[in-house]
Amino acid sequence: MPQVDGKYIPFGLADITVGEGTDQIMFDGKTYLQADGGEISIEPELEDITIPDFGNTPYDQIVVGYNGELTIVAGNRDLKILALAMGYTEAITDTGGQTVGLMDAKIGTSMRSKAKKVVIHPRGMGSDKSNDITIYKMAGVSEFNESYANEQGQNEITLQMYPRDGADANLPGNFFYIGETDPNAGT
Repeated sequence: MPQVDGKYIPFGLADITVGEGTDQIMFDGKTYLQADGGEISIEPELEDITIPDFGNTPYDQIVVGYNGELTIVAGNRDLKILALAMGYTEAITDTGGQTVGLMDAKIGTSMRSKAKKVVIHPRGMGSDKSNDITIYKMAGVSEFNESYANEQGQNEITLQMYPRDGADANLPGNFFYIGETDPNAGT
């Protein structure tokens, strides 16, 4: 990653890892490719505290939640990519248990139950994980939209953020962390 006066300047793609173990999908330029750069958005949900002495302007704001969304544009596609993008689907399996297709999930399916851990690592950082962003749980909520024109297809994946398993609203560290150290390791 480029440096100016000893400070890192963010530039370029990131390796994005969704899930863990055998279900892991890695957008790393080898396993799965990106047709465009990814984008993460994390936004606090704030509630205004107003004091009549100061009019209607916020005297303070209190964090009441977080909204987060990650967009990845996959350069290639298979059933794993479609299942990731369309978290609201279920696998169609053959008699050997292999996934051979997808179908709509039943009405009332929890998206949080389908969520996976996501790690975003800027490629320019090499083995330095100080700028890695880890989201504890994200699930695919993308619309399915397919164009059959004479052009490169776009497989846009939108993942929505949810609180981690074992979250405690009285403590920090329920949605994400930045850096190498998981503040909830071992809990």
